[in-house]
Amino acid sequence: MGLDFDVVEYIKTIRGAAPPYKCPVDKCDKSYKSAIGMQYHLLNFDHDTGTTITPVVTPSRKKGRTRVPGTPQKVPPTEAPKEAVTYNEALGVVQFEIEGKTMELSVTEDLPLMDLEEYQKLVEKGQAAPAVEPQSEPHIKLPEAAVKELKNYNICDAPPRPNAYIRFIEKSAEELDGEVEYDVDEEDTTWLGIINEKRASQGLNPVSVDSLELLMDRLEKESYFQAAANGQSGSVVDDDAVCCICMDGECQNTNVILFCDMCNLAVHQDCYGVPYIPEGQWLCRRCLQSPSRPVDCVLCPNKGGAFKQTDRSQWAHVVCALWIPEVRFANTVFLEPIDSIETIPAARWRLSCYICKQKSVGACIQCHRTNCYAAFHVTCAQQAGLHMRMDTVRDSVTGNEAQPIIVQKTAYCDAHTPAGSAETPETEASEKAREESRNKMKQARKLLAKKRTSVPVILIPTIPPERVQEIAQLVNIQKKSPFIQRLIAYWTLKRQYRNGVPLLRRLQSQGQSHSAFGTGRSGIEGSPDTSELYQQLKYWQSLRQDLERARLLCELVRKREKLKVALFKVQEQTLMMQLNPVEAAMKKLLEGLEQKDTTEIFREPVDVNEVPDYTDIVKHPMDLSTMATKLKNGAYESLDDMEADFNLMIRNCLAYNNKDTIFYRAGARMRDQGGALFKAVRKDLEKEGLISIKKTDEIVGQEIDEEVKILLQQPPNEKIVTKLQILLERAVARHGLTKTKRVRQIKLEIAKMKRAIAKQETAGENKVEVTAAAKDTRTSDSGVKREDQIAQTPPCSPMKTPNNSASPSGVNRRTAVLFTRKAQAVKKPDLPMKEDSSCDIQIPDKTKAAAAAAAGAVREAHVTLIGIWHIPFGLCSVHTKAVWDVMKGWFLHR
Repeated sequence: MGLDFDVVEYIKTIRGAAPPYKCPVDKCDKSYKSAIGMQYHLLNFDHDTGTTITPVVTPSRKKGRTRVPGTPQKVPPTEAPKEAVTYNEALGVVQFEIEGKTMELSVTEDLPLMDLEEYQKLVEKGQAAPAVEPQSEPHIKLPEAAVKELKNYNICDAPPRPNAYIRFIEKSAEELDGEVEYDVDEEDTTWLGIINEKRASQGLNPVSVDSLELLMDRLEKESYFQAAANGQSGSVVDDDAVCCICMDGECQNTNVILFCDMCNLAVHQDCYGVPYIPEGQWLCRRCLQSPSRPVDCVLCPNKGGAFKQTDRSQWAHVVCALWIPEVRFANTVFLEPIDSIETIPAARWRLSCYICKQKSVGACIQCHRTNCYAAFHVTCAQQAGLHMRMDTVRDSVTGNEAQPIIVQKTAYCDAHTPAGSAETPETEASEKAREESRNKMKQARKLLAKKRTSVPVILIPTIPPERVQEIAQLVNIQKKSPFIQRLIAYWTLKRQYRNGVPLLRRLQSQGQSHSAFGTGRSGIEGSPDTSELYQQLKYWQSLRQDLERARLLCELVRKREKLKVALFKVQEQTLMMQLNPVEAAMKKLLEGLEQKDTTEIFREPVDVNEVPDYTDIVKHPMDLSTMATKLKNGAYESLDDMEADFNLMIRNCLAYNNKDTIFYRAGARMRDQGGALFKAVRKDLEKEGLISIKKTDEIVGQEIDEEVKILLQQPPNEKIVTKLQILLERAVARHGLTKTKRVRQIKLEIAKMKRAIAKQETAGENKVEVTAAAKDTRTSDSGVKREDQIAQTPPCSPMKTPNNSASPSGVNRRTAVLFTRKAQAVKKPDLPMKEDSSCDIQIPDKTKAAAAAAAGAVREAHVTLIGIWHIPFGLCSVHTKAVWDVMKGWFLHR
């Protein structure tokens, strides 16, 4: 391909770099997103010709022989594989760098074009930057070679290189015989460990693994030499062997005959369920799972043949499972395990085979001929050569090729063999044909009985004692003779367990070939065929390409599954948002709080070991992880509960830490940022109508102002005062409204309202008293003089004239009465109440004294209260209450 470097090593060097990866070959501007794509490009693209290398399809190495009748069919040439497109080519994007920045342009979008004149005009107007002229590179002169001629200088010829440097030479059989080819396995290691333990108990040195490999290798090769000298070649492949399942010796490239390396069983790939031929040794299922123990078929009494296990850990012939109608295969590709044996009817188990004369042993099938009830085992029929045929039948009525193919199985006894078959005698009705058929059944019966009683012969060649002594001289160990005897016994048992198959892979392959010992596979030692090596090279290249495609496919599958996981997560989030949007919003809010906590101060609970006095100050700890746990468990019924925990966490932080610490500053910053997040989330949820709108202090204040305004428009009464007090309590309950002007205004309005109510009550009482006095005057005797009326007026009456007591000049009668009564109340504050007083309403002494003291305080407080003095003090308890209400309102106003 024109590459002067190792592709695999180059890929290893660029794996640590960041993609995209550019092709290292000059004049190749391809880039790939992954190292796998770059490796595929370097291996499958010829940079010299600019074409993709076409993979050569070569037949795979198949074990066994391949014999195809007629002329072989030519394999049609395969199309050249399409080169994998790059990541940018798949997206339709072109990447290029400008001043160190990577720019991307889509190949589907139209690019605006501008000629040079328009660009110059834009540059003159200042709407475009002038073009930057590239700096001229400095002119560098090529170095000039300095030539100096040396006299008497001769160049010697290069030393010849060995042939091994140019090509690989396979070692000959003699060279391989001198090397150690045996490798110990787990069984050998275990056995050697047991032997070394016994030797250690006896005070002997242990035997090394290298010594064991050398002795086992010599024993294997010496036994092979002895077997070859005695003409015992073990299991040899028979060219005329047929498949023991279908009894056919023909095969194709895709369905060859395989031979078991242990029991020499011959089966087709399709008949035995071997879709892929393994490299090296191939063993049938019986030799692989039960090599040293014979197995019995549950469907027939015969031994040997192609066995497979059932679903109940039993064994059965594959041909028996194929021909008995009720039996099935769990896997139709590998034809194992065999199941549905329990569905075989009991009548089939009770049938008697007319070939082997055994009854109630296995399950029999019957002759396909109508009214013929001859029963026989499947393997007995095969041994007797009965007519058994399998044909594929399609539905000829509908002609639908999509319908499954039906396999029709027909088996006949020797008496009803169809005409024209190989088993049909020429003169069926003759007595001679019947006699031949009868003799044939007898011979088959004897042969089957012999096979059932025979024991398979296991070839284990013996080694002469002198050769054993020579092998023992290769190692130097203590008490060599007992160890060699134990080793030969172990080697014999291992060979017997493998049915005499050699333990060396090379001896297995040579034992099945017809060439003499020591001859290479190609027939010529040391010189493999060039065409064969070329075909192998092409095969491995094709296999490597297939593996690369498989890796790319796996990578695409991984990306697809990753996208599917992301899609399912989005769908899950969408569903949770639909089912419980508030909880989803709280999860998103908690994630935002965790992002704001960059220093991770609130991420986990406070460690009490680091701060022992934390629980003394903070009684209810809180952190973001605890909030996440409560949110996951559904402890938050609303956003207010989560906000309460957040505020608790902030209060704990600010209460425990000093203001000059980073923790206090972090708590204050978290309080501001978290509060903004809560406010934004609450606003979004209220906008969507998922939660009720939370009334802020501003909204509550506006509502209170509107209600106060409505109440002030109504006439004053006790109900209005009660409502104003309720509004005052509502405002004080709000933390943001406790110290506002609104609270002071409501208190002032309540005081004003109480004063107005007191004035109304006082005015009503005075009016009642004046009306009563007028009635008394009108009803009195007309002959009574005014002086007598005044003399009869009680002392507390406001109708008494001012002439009876001294009064200051310029003071009217009403004021004089007030001054006189106040002076009397001051002079006699503690006079007891008389029962025979002329006043109808008795005033307690304590009330009089309190009223007098209040009047004195009012008089001394401010001259503006002079109007209040018009209220008659000391008249009755109602009057005193009114005075107190007025004074209380005045003090509240002050």
